[in-house]
Amino acid sequence: MVFQRVCIIGVGLLGGSIGLALHRKRLAKHVVGVGRSIGKLDTAIRRGAIDQATDDILVGAKDADLVIACVPIQSIVDSLEQASRVALPDAMLTDVGSTKQTIIQAARGRLSDKQFLGSHPIAGGHHSGVEHATGTLLDSALVVMTPSQATCPELVNRMSNFWESMGSKITLLDAASHDRALAISSHLPHMVASALSLSTPEEFLPFVGKGWLDSTRIAGSNPQLWRQILEENQEPALHALKKFATICETWIEALEGSNFDRVEELLQSGKTTRESVASRNTTG
Repeated sequence: MVFQRVCIIGVGLLGGSIGLALHRKRLAKHVVGVGRSIGKLDTAIRRGAIDQATDDILVGAKDADLVIACVPIQSIVDSLEQASRVALPDAMLTDVGSTKQTIIQAARGRLSDKQFLGSHPIAGGHHSGVEHATGTLLDSALVVMTPSQATCPELVNRMSNFWESMGSKITLLDAASHDRALAISSHLPHMVASALSLSTPEEFLPFVGKGWLDSTRIAGSNPQLWRQILEENQEPALHALKKFATICETWIEALEGSNFDRVEELLQSGKTTRESVASRNTTG
């Protein structure tokens, strides 16, 4: 699978990493980056993430056979709708948004079920910007694709082949299941990391160590981006946070009752879960 012209709308960390991977794996003959900041697009060209830069979607997506929207969630459908006007009739349109229900709802009647299929590469970091992009970011990463009942089966196969050619693993979920899963696995950790950071009094900050820094690392992510994610996925995120609060109450009861056998059980349960995931990622 080699694309003649790929259009990446939003060339930040993920968009830039996709561009670098396309070049590294020789999957695209020409990659166009669309963005609002020409300076950042110049950086993307210098880094080899894109071959051409423009601030006009209609210019960037002209005759493209693949368009990937890597913009904030609330701008995804508008961006892809513009791109669809000038892209090739059989072009694939996708996104990398970390919530899916509102995107799919907004796409109904605006994007063709033969062209658009939502995607979410579970990859990235707390740093943003193309300067932090890497061509190996998607290697072995899980990409969740969220076809609806109306999505063309051929498009699902074509999109799966694309992400697999990028070195990623594929799984299919309906949009609602995706959003519930990500609320727990991704959105909750960001809320907890932010809360942990906020709960540390300023006078104690000189005493924090590596554990605190590891636990709060993702609290350094873009607040505007994460406001949008939580706004779009409000109910699943709230449910995940309430479930976490219930677990915190279990810890409080154990400590208030000096029940350190229970404390050890809780610690062991957390350790077991953490190690099972770490082992799977290491061996997989």
